Amino acid sequence: MTAMKFGSHYLPTYIPDLDGTVTEFYQKMFSQMEEMDRLHYDHIWVTEHHFAHYGGDLPHPPTFMAAIARTTKKIRLGVAINVLPLHNPIDIAESYAMVDVISNGRLDFGVGKGSEAHEYHKYRVDQKEATGRMYEGVEVMLQAWSDQPVSFKGQFYNYENVPVYPKPVQRPHPRFWVGCARTEDSFRWAGENGFHLMTLPYLYRDPGALPAFLKIYRDNLAKAGRDAGKMDILGKFHIYVSSSLEKAIEEAAPYLDNYLDVHTKADLDRKEAGLLIQRDAKTQIAEGFVLAGDPQRVADTIRKWSEPNGLTTISGTFHFGGMPQEMALKSIRLFAEKVMPQFK
Repeated sequence: MTAMKFGSHYLPTYIPDLDGTVTEFYQKMFSQMEEMDRLHYDHIWVTEHHFAHYGGDLPHPPTFMAAIARTTKKIRLGVAINVLPLHNPIDIAESYAMVDVISNGRLDFGVGKGSEAHEYHKYRVDQKEATGRMYEGVEVMLQAWSDQPVSFKGQFYNYENVPVYPKPVQRPHPRFWVGCARTEDSFRWAGENGFHLMTLPYLYRDPGALPAFLKIYRDNLAKAGRDAGKMDILGKFHIYVSSSLEKAIEEAAPYLDNYLDVHTKADLDRKEAGLLIQRDAKTQIAEGFVLAGDPQRVADTIRKWSEPNGLTTISGTFHFGGMPQEMALKSIRLFAEKVMPQFK
């Protein structure tokens, strides 16, 4: 059995009264990431969002990742995810190739359609075109990262003999992931193309939903002649390690409520699909949808999610909803010292 990998996920919910200035907020995140590098976490993941304090204060992940690349040594730097349909794929290929060069080959590239309808509306991109734009955009990106110029003719993109630089350090290209949540087609496409998979296991109303999606992914990996044993499946959760479950609820629930509140305010017109479910903070923590409590409970909850689903990687949002820096760092350290060794 291969060792479980652990990362930290940054979807920053900026609360000025609690987090200070944006400059201070960035410095807190950089300090956490540098500590994670020292503590032998495997990944830092940064999310792309726009136009609201739900992630929108970090709208261009490659800029942020290039900065943290200069003060970390070993930890891999991932985007989870780049919302490719909102962008020109050649621009994205250039930006992230630069991150791979600056970090000397530590980039993990995650792509997806994103979850926020208001971002498409404000960008003036038709969300109905998201799937087609993503599929074509990925083809363009993989060409851009190859040793050949880009020549591509599709519904949305058309290039003829365009040389793209720099090339990533990792050849033929950085590790490629797809964020999948809502549709069978996404899981099928990720499998057909042999991409690693990112999931949100806590999202579903029906506990059988994720296993069914994962079967589609694995079946299509097999059809494409890929070895499922070599693929990574990541589960993202909020994580808070404390001395007990009661203490974790008392300490972390107010900040998780803040996080959920910031998300709600980002798009007041949001319509949730029937598969998905909203739960309040205390319920999420008590029922294990958030990995929280004493270290042993957190480790046991990881097993509860990872074993039936074959998760190989856990990514945790440790800093959320205006949580004080010392509180986040304490949880990050406890997780590294008491939880991670149980899986290595």
